[in-house]
Amino acid sequence: MTAVPVRNLAALALALTLIGCGDASSDRHAAADLDQAKAGGEAPGASAEARAYVAQFTKKDPEACFKKDVTLKQPALKGPAGQVTPRVPPTRVIVMIDGSGSMAGRMGGRTKLELAREAALGFVEGLPASVQTSLLVFGQQGNNSQAGKAKSCSAIDVLAPMSADRGPLRAALGQVRAVGWTPLAAGLDRAEALLAASTTPGEQIIYVVSDGEETCDGDPVAVARRINGGRTRAIVNVIGFNLPSGEAAKLTAVARAGGGGFVNLSNETELERYTAQVRESIRQTDNEVATSIATTDNNVATSIAITDADTCTTILATDEDTAMTIDLTDRETAGHPVPFKAEAKALLKARHDAMRARLEAYRTRLTKAEAGAKRSIDSAADAAR
Repeated sequence: MTAVPVRNLAALALALTLIGCGDASSDRHAAADLDQAKAGGEAPGASAEARAYVAQFTKKDPEACFKKDVTLKQPALKGPAGQVTPRVPPTRVIVMIDGSGSMAGRMGGRTKLELAREAALGFVEGLPASVQTSLLVFGQQGNNSQAGKAKSCSAIDVLAPMSADRGPLRAALGQVRAVGWTPLAAGLDRAEALLAASTTPGEQIIYVVSDGEETCDGDPVAVARRINGGRTRAIVNVIGFNLPSGEAAKLTAVARAGGGGFVNLSNETELERYTAQVRESIRQTDNEVATSIATTDNNVATSIAITDADTCTTILATDEDTAMTIDLTDRETAGHPVPFKAEAKALLKARHDAMRARLEAYRTRLTKAEAGAKRSIDSAADAAR
């Protein structure tokens, strides 16, 4: 019997991949990949005996190795809205509002307390929905006389517990009053207790809104330093309202000890601009993280799909080759050698060559799709800056 030349078996091998298989049309890209994998040429007139013999060992469908399709992500990025820049995406944010009597003073046409409420809303409304927030007020009991100092200095009230639901915080803002002293250190102590332990510096943020320095004999610099360097690794930012230089310097020291920034606002326009900067920096950080996660996830998913297909085809080819080799050896040992042995081996090799070509076509398609997704992600990220 004349053996069929190996170079002429490529097209037949592609047909042999379907021997004993079910419907492979469920992979919508299979036809395109198979076209890429074809080496060309007419299917040779292989003997029926050789085909039937090889079919015994090729009953598994190689197409099953290429069923996994990769769903590539495109992150939903936020467009620009508006420099206090979050260094990492926030997970928990506490707004601390000064309830001292001086917050009833006016700055422009509105009270400082009204502006503080507005700032608090501005900070939390720009956060991703998953971020937990809390509202704390310090010093809003007693009064700002000497007689009311003790009560005021011990008054640290959590008006809205830590939650991703913004409703309680919005409602609680109306409960903030300007009546007492300024127990800033005690307020920071309580804020620290509301935060979780963290190994990521800056994922938890405290915004202090105040118009004055500590007046209850505490040490807010020491507490802020402990917060930033301790178990919470939180950042303490301080927003001052119309502070004289001496008090501004003291609150600057608190913010620096807390790893954050200090800004001294003298009018409502400056507050609006600052709030917009905070929201814009959060937006940019959120977009950068979403872009990075989507790109990484796409790369990992593509790599896993290709590796799985490579492993699947390698195991399948090895199993088929081993099974046919054992059978040929057993027949020869029994004195019944297969007369078309060379042809059968050539058919099996061509099948495996076609499987490898199919794998390369699959790899090319997935890597091109991933590269296209990355270009789209990068373009969207550039447009959102």
